[in-house]
Amino acid sequence: MLKNFDFELRQGEKVAIIGRSGTGKSTFLKLIQGALLPSEGEVTLNGEKPADLGPQIPKIVSMLNQKAHLFSTTVFNNIRLGNQNATEEEVYAAAKKVQMHDFIMSMPNGYKTQMSEMGARFSGGERSRIALARILLQDTPIVILDEPTVGLDPITERELLHTIFETLEGKSVLWVTHHLVGAEKMNSVLFLEDGDILMKGTHAELMASQPRYKRLYELDRPIKL
Repeated sequence: MLKNFDFELRQGEKVAIIGRSGTGKSTFLKLIQGALLPSEGEVTLNGEKPADLGPQIPKIVSMLNQKAHLFSTTVFNNIRLGNQNATEEEVYAAAKKVQMHDFIMSMPNGYKTQMSEMGARFSGGERSRIALARILLQDTPIVILDEPTVGLDPITERELLHTIFETLEGKSVLWVTHHLVGAEKMNSVLFLEDGDILMKGTHAELMASQPRYKRLYELDRPIKL
């Protein structure tokens, strides 16, 4: 449950929503996607309520979560699901941006490889990169990152975050996470606790003014991106 929550995301901004499980992060995402209606106040996307947008939501908001879902079809089709009108060249370009093209081409069947056959060969980071390529083709103005690096080793996490932030430059990004690695790359940070915004500001501002935030950041032993 969110209380006294006042937030605005501008075009091209990257904002981190940080908090432990049960602090309201999931509620926040459901409100944005129109899956949940606010009991008070309102949520709007460019002036429109998410619930009123209905099937238009996927054209406005896309999501990369911690369990990137890949379908039982070819690698090519999995990427192209982001835009059924995408050309082969556009699919290849998206894969190159997320640094997967060479790996895909190294497989015997290349882009025609069936995910059901090769699923075990793709690591968590590689699956997330394929899902990210799909998002690039979807080309929504807002992208939600819902704990996309959970379960990854520190090096893979660092590399994936670098790719995500680089390829999504210019998009409005909401990064929902429970730890602070990479927060310095955001335009602003919201720290949630018990449904309230406990801390709000840039990473530098919070490091300078909030001892708790600084302590948690240092405990996270962030890796330089």
